Amino acid sequence: MKKILYILTFALAALTLSCSKGEDISAEEGKGAVSFAFPFETRATVSEDTYKMMKFRIYSHSASGEKTLVRLYTYEEIKDMKMWLIAGDYSVAVEGGVKSPASFTDIYYYGSTEFTLAAGEDKVVEVKAHPKNTLIKVVFDKSVEEKMTSAQAIIAIDDAFRVENITSGAVASLTYTETAVGYFIIDEEQTSFVWNFTGDVPSKNSSVEKTGLYTPANGFKEGAMYTITFKYSDDLGGYITMDITVDESIDEYDDLLVFKPEPQITGPALEAATRVYAGMNPLTYDVKAIAELTTLKITVGDEVYTYSTSSDVASNNDGYFTVAQTTEGSNLNWTLTLGDKLYTSVAAGNQKVTITAIDVEGVEGEVDAMLFGEGTFSMGVLDAWSSTATLKAYVNNSAATNVKIYYREVAPTLFSDWTVVDATLSSDNVYVATATGVDGGRTYEYHLVYDDEQKGVSATFQTYGVQIPNAGMEEWQGNSPLLPYIGTQYWDSGNHGSSTLGKNVTSNSTDVRPGSTGKYSAYLKSQFVGVAGIGKFAAGNIFFGKYLETNGTNGVIGFGQPFTFDYRPKKLVLWYKGRVGTCDYAGGSVSKGDSDKAAIYVWLCNWTGQHSVNTADSSTFIDPATTASTAEGNVIAYGVWNRVISSSDSGADNGWTKLEIPITYREGEGFTDVKPNYLVISCAASGYGDYFAGSTDSYMYVDDFEFVY
Repeated sequence: MKKILYILTFALAALTLSCSKGEDISAEEGKGAVSFAFPFETRATVSEDTYKMMKFRIYSHSASGEKTLVRLYTYEEIKDMKMWLIAGDYSVAVEGGVKSPASFTDIYYYGSTEFTLAAGEDKVVEVKAHPKNTLIKVVFDKSVEEKMTSAQAIIAIDDAFRVENITSGAVASLTYTETAVGYFIIDEEQTSFVWNFTGDVPSKNSSVEKTGLYTPANGFKEGAMYTITFKYSDDLGGYITMDITVDESIDEYDDLLVFKPEPQITGPALEAATRVYAGMNPLTYDVKAIAELTTLKITVGDEVYTYSTSSDVASNNDGYFTVAQTTEGSNLNWTLTLGDKLYTSVAAGNQKVTITAIDVEGVEGEVDAMLFGEGTFSMGVLDAWSSTATLKAYVNNSAATNVKIYYREVAPTLFSDWTVVDATLSSDNVYVATATGVDGGRTYEYHLVYDDEQKGVSATFQTYGVQIPNAGMEEWQGNSPLLPYIGTQYWDSGNHGSSTLGKNVTSNSTDVRPGSTGKYSAYLKSQFVGVAGIGKFAAGNIFFGKYLETNGTNGVIGFGQPFTFDYRPKKLVLWYKGRVGTCDYAGGSVSKGDSDKAAIYVWLCNWTGQHSVNTADSSTFIDPATTASTAEGNVIAYGVWNRVISSSDSGADNGWTKLEIPITYREGEGFTDVKPNYLVISCAASGYGDYFAGSTDSYMYVDDFEFVY
């Protein structure tokens, strides 16, 4: 297929030849006579008409190597010409055809040779012109023509198949719809071409698309022809095979690349709409390949199970699947059978199991099988306030007996004992069971057991439990009053009243509990608030609610904030540091010299609104431990912590202490059958502050509140 043309021969003739034309050549004149002849290579396939389109250029070369065009001729002008050239360095170049990046018709030829001419020299210089194109021939095999329609192949000079590059003309490309030769101009920096084959198979009501990349081992060769033959194969699911061969009339260059179809895997559950129940019947798959198979892999979630005939690949498929040669002694066809361990490793419901086959040449075939696994699959309905959860499981075996669900809490460092509950058939193959004692802020695991065997993998669910806003006491704003919130208001304090006389009884402090990740705690300082001895004792306080108004030296407090509970908190945990002093202000039943009382309490209420406490009206006061109902509704649950001076407690500041305040739930109608919707938390350095009684030595730091469920 070599298209090399010996287009032009320069004969720097001897004197005897020159004289036949009647001219006299002398070395003293410093010239030589040049004539031209065209001995065509017999293998050339270019007609004389093509040469008539060529241009011939003569260049002189200076000592520095600079080229200067001396003469430009057409074929008709130069074919019978004799010319005289001054002795020196020259080159001759011949160029013809059309220089297109990619074309089915345009061929571009070029050749150049340098030579030195001495005065009176008899010299022959031979110049070869050859195609600058790289030829890419696409052949549609008879099998494609007979069994496919709309077959086409796109060849693009690129390192990947990018439609946008092809449609925009950013890369040279041709679209072949029949066997043809394309002519490409390929630059040296371009090292690959990409091919894309598409076609329809009417007999199978399907279509085929394949894409590949070809990179010649020794780079592209000008004048070489790369022939790509596409064949259709009924075997292996109707795949396309593709051969690339290179024909260049240079003996030392040859290259071969064969594109082979990947191994094919057929069997059940390969369609997403197909439900195949794992474990009910043996599931087998047929694996075929052109090259010998070496490896099978099955991927379930993050787990990969492998069988390999190669000692370089570890096998770990025991119990998960078996592999047998369909034909003894041949690794071209295997039978794959899934095992019981694989079924039990598949999560409940429709699950993807990826099967990968690899042949000796490293070609991979892969399918996704959709298996319907059995086992626990859903927490179902969660009644957080009642601490129950409905657990669900798929049971594929209609003859299953003694169906149960096991569940337990999974703690960070330990596992609790299993709780076993009977499961009943709900619908289709779904069984349900009710778990009790399900608390917030926990992780639970559960699994299915029937016929005294665990089925499927364990499932888990988490419960969270709502927490307290600004629990770390990090949000503060303002100055007088200093307020314990930013944006939405949950916490408040008596600062609204005390600040009218220039005091904040509650402030933020950088003294935080050990290990705290925050910057602040709340500092509650009991003190006299007044001017020139006129005023009242005020307890340092912070509470979940809102300071409503100041009436003279009295305040009106709205206790509680709307709060959405899910699970039942079992205790209120916080960090405390403080001092309890001896009362130097009396009020109510409290006398001077009595012990002050540090007080923290929590209420979970079912209320219609906030409960108002007016410090001028003791009938609005509430006892956190004994008050079960208010005008706004019921107190569903409560927790109380008090600290007073006693024989075992001097009231001194003993540093930060973690407090755990148990929450007691009331029983009876209106309590157990309703869920709270208001939360009250109250902290006071002086628990008798409602009566303006307490100690100016009393103070309290609080930080990092948390509900424990």
